[in-house]
Amino acid sequence: MAVSPAVISDYFEPISGKNEHICTPAGATLQYPNHTQMHGSKLLILSGLILALAAHPVSEAKASNGFPSPGASKLLAVADTSARRIAAADWRLVFSDEFRSAGKFNAGSWTYCERGSAAWTRYLTSSPDYVYQAGGNLVLRMDNAIIAGDAVPYHSGGIMTSSKFSIRYGKIEVRARFSKGKGSWPAIWMMPELPTAYGGWPNSGEIDIMEHVNNENVVHQTIHNSAVTNEKGASTATHQASYHADDYNTYGIVWNPGSIEFYVNGEHQYTYKKETAAGSKQWPFDRPFYIILNQAGAVGWPGPANNADLPFEMKVDWVRVYKQQELPNPGFEQAGLGPWQAGAGAKVVRAHARSGGRAVRLKGGASILAQTIGGLLPNTTYTFGGYVRTNTSSPSLLLGVKNYGGSPAETPIAGKKYQHGLVTFTTGAQQTSATVYISKPEAGTAYADDFYLNKQ
Repeated sequence: MAVSPAVISDYFEPISGKNEHICTPAGATLQYPNHTQMHGSKLLILSGLILALAAHPVSEAKASNGFPSPGASKLLAVADTSARRIAAADWRLVFSDEFRSAGKFNAGSWTYCERGSAAWTRYLTSSPDYVYQAGGNLVLRMDNAIIAGDAVPYHSGGIMTSSKFSIRYGKIEVRARFSKGKGSWPAIWMMPELPTAYGGWPNSGEIDIMEHVNNENVVHQTIHNSAVTNEKGASTATHQASYHADDYNTYGIVWNPGSIEFYVNGEHQYTYKKETAAGSKQWPFDRPFYIILNQAGAVGWPGPANNADLPFEMKVDWVRVYKQQELPNPGFEQAGLGPWQAGAGAKVVRAHARSGGRAVRLKGGASILAQTIGGLLPNTTYTFGGYVRTNTSSPSLLLGVKNYGGSPAETPIAGKKYQHGLVTFTTGAQQTSATVYISKPEAGTAYADDFYLNKQ
């Protein structure tokens, strides 16, 4: 947990009468993280976290309205003051917690963050007095109560999805509000599932979606790695963003293979961009990360607490995580074939669609439709599937995958009505791409629609 926040949406309807507000971007600055010593026991504690499970899932139709497009990117850690809004994209909800219960948090989604020597962990207390659900929120609390047998001056709450859920690439959003006060330090952030994949902190990366300290009128959004973080724990890839004090704000990121975009209330704040030919030093963000929600304070970055300002609280309305479709243009509703590579006789048509309004037609002699997918995980099993219909009952089409680190795999599909076919494959030890295809080796006409690629 270092210094930063990021956000993505005010396109959701207000929940429980909580108003949404638009914030304007601010300038960039250098900030110091909370964990100059955040390695060793801290990283072991956090080794599996990332977002929240769906206690009360949101409908995909509602959730997909007005989301950011991960395709656009800016300069490395440069603020975008043009107030660029989030564009629609093919996002699907994969993980959420709406915190609509009462009492203890959902143990199927979260686990307590444990006390340690790092500043943010110093007063963590695994108790429902400091992390609980109430009033449609997750409440994370810090106070100076005296607890028998626990002789620390303060107690604070934090949870993580470590060992419950992790994600690589996607859209993460958290809607929250917090109190101000001298010594307060709420945070929403992410750490790698494998904490030492590229070495100890900060080598394996950290994504700080939101941090706030003391009585500041800005929140902080920060990236940490060995290229931007110095020996004191300060990062040059950080940004200060305005937010609506005393109300709920939505903080989020859009993370794709080439950039991490930070948002507050749907407004783009800045982008950390992968450099050309970057290695793990500058871009360790090619592995799954988990999420942490915590209320810290009284030590480290914010400094000593003013006890008159206690208790400190962060209330989290919801956490939502989305994944973009692994396979672009799976149903040809874009009216074009791209990014599919097509052979002779392939065309998108408004006829014989299995769903939606379009399908691809393969007509004439032998033809093939193929797409190379990047950003896959090595040593990971995927399923590629789709639906095909032909003008004959003979098995004239082959659905397959190649160039994934193993031998090509194919399955025949036949039938005058749409038939489902799929192949399962496991990427090689160093393989991060694969080519999926549908082949028509014989003359005739066939239609294909609704392809998909899913990680197992």
